[in-house]
Order: sequence, then C-alpha cells, then structure tokens
Amino acid sequence: MKIMRKSIFFLMVVMIGVGCATKEEQARTNIQGTWRIDKVFEDGQEVTTAYLSTRANYRITFDGNNGFVEVYQQFAGGDDVTVVGTWSFSDKATQLILADNNQSRVYRIEKIDEDELNVTDQGSSNDRMIEFVPN
Repeated sequence: MKIMRKSIFFLMVVMIGVGCATKEEQARTNIQGTWRIDKVFEDGQEVTTAYLSTRANYRITFDGNNGFVEVYQQFAGGDDVTVVGTWSFSDKATQLILADNNQSRVYRIEKIDEDELNVTDQGSSNDRMIEFVPN
C-alpha cells in the first residue's frame, strides 16, 4: 500500500511538472511548423478570397531558432515571393512580432495551439484577423 501511495504521488508530481510549461514555452512549441491561411476577416467581414488573390499559395514556416520563411505568389501561377526573417513573442506570448529586412509586423495572438494560429494585425486599419491552420 505504501509503494502504491508513493507511485501515485510520483505520478502526480510528474504530471504537474509537465503541465506547468509557461504560456510562452507552450506557444513556442505550438507555432513551430508550416501554416497556411484558412480565413481572413476585415472589420468583421470575411475577405479570404480577396486577400489570397494577392497571396496565392501562401505558407509561413516558423522554426525553433526564431526564424520564419513566408512563400506566396502575388497572383496564381506567378513567381514565388519569399520573405525570410525572425519571429519573437512579446508581452507574455500575447503578441507575435515578425521582422525582416523590409519591415516589422506586430500581431495580437488570439489563439495558438497545435491546430490553430489566429492573429490580429496590429498594423492594419481594418481590424484584420487571420486564421491559420497547419499546412
């Protein structure tokens, strides 16, 4: 009986330790991989088709070393546009910052898990929310 109590206690400690990953650590794990745009909303209206008309075949890949690569076509069948830069979190993983040679973009993270990455573009004048899903 004593061994069983010790085993249960040990399992509880391990489960609590595993479950205590910080929000930023969990976000870092969840963001890694390749994502595609599922839906885009501007001022509450879905504009996915119009948005993707200038970002055909859009993909963004986040790596574990804070690097990202965006690839898309400015129109379907056009040449690939590739943007390479760095990503970081700020404000306790409530903001995602993408920086490349041309610009820095800030997004408010609405949701991030292994199945969804939903962000609001802080630089847009039309409250643009982008919903990503794994590629």
